[in-house]
Amino acid sequence: MRLADRHPEVDLEHLLASFAPPPRFLGATFQTYRPDPRYPSQALVKERLRRWVHDRPRGLLRPRMPGPQGIYLDGGFGVGKTHLLVAAYLEAPSPKVFLTFEELTYTLGLLGLREGARRFSGLRYLFLDEFELDDPGNAQMATHFLALTMDRGLRVATTSNTPPGALGEGRFNAEQFRHQIQGLARRFAVERIEGEDFRHRDPDRFPRPLADGALLEAYQKDPRRKSLDAFPELLAHLRTLHPIRYRYLFQDLDVVYIRGLEAIPDQNDALRFVHFVDQLYNLGLGLVASGEPLERLFLEGYRHGAFAKKYGRALSRLAELLG
Repeated sequence: MRLADRHPEVDLEHLLASFAPPPRFLGATFQTYRPDPRYPSQALVKERLRRWVHDRPRGLLRPRMPGPQGIYLDGGFGVGKTHLLVAAYLEAPSPKVFLTFEELTYTLGLLGLREGARRFSGLRYLFLDEFELDDPGNAQMATHFLALTMDRGLRVATTSNTPPGALGEGRFNAEQFRHQIQGLARRFAVERIEGEDFRHRDPDRFPRPLADGALLEAYQKDPRRKSLDAFPELLAHLRTLHPIRYRYLFQDLDVVYIRGLEAIPDQNDALRFVHFVDQLYNLGLGLVASGEPLERLFLEGYRHGAFAKKYGRALSRLAELLG
């Protein structure tokens, strides 16, 4: 079976009902988060986020929630931001949703900004993973959406690899949205999480993909529900799908086989593959691959550019999956 033969559709109501933490993080609680004692910010942010989730209204005539209305978890990849966000979601009172920024922008595109704001304003908590502003359209829509919903009392916790005041830098002319971005930043208390990638992946010691023959032999012997795609054909297929559909490619699968990893010369294709890896990782599936070493996948200019943290996260996750 090939992923390239799948063309999943996304039903809006099904999508709205699916907003919840991904399977890999369902066991992520405050109790299972282990702060690194070398980085005190990890334990500090854990306790601040826990207190924020358990805030209760104060005041008699016009009760309001104490503390900040928004919490913004800023830090590099692999320091536990998503773990803490899921832990907060699991302890927060309903109604609540957990979704990625990609899912939010896609949903708002389907619903429209006003209807989307109306629906989300009925919630008490919104947990938003991987907040990023990659283009002007998303910048305008996201800032307006959060202004509308947070003005109506929605409390929002989000994670990002970028401080809120620097959103969009290096990706589009963020200066034209500087006032909006700064206004957005003022709605959040920024909690910086320091630390190292918990996977402790040495870029000079990434696991090596298999040879093609070994991959095909492993595929034939693997009893799990599986797919097998050639890497160039997979990339070509990803171009035909909105990234929101990638996770539906993996329905009823346990493991994905990819033959012939190679350098990705086009940045748009590289970012699509990053999103593909994120979905594969979050769903907790297995991965077996052949081809070139992982460090050759993303061109050096990309790995040190505006999306450097995305590529670093993808390589770390690929190393874990293939390790």
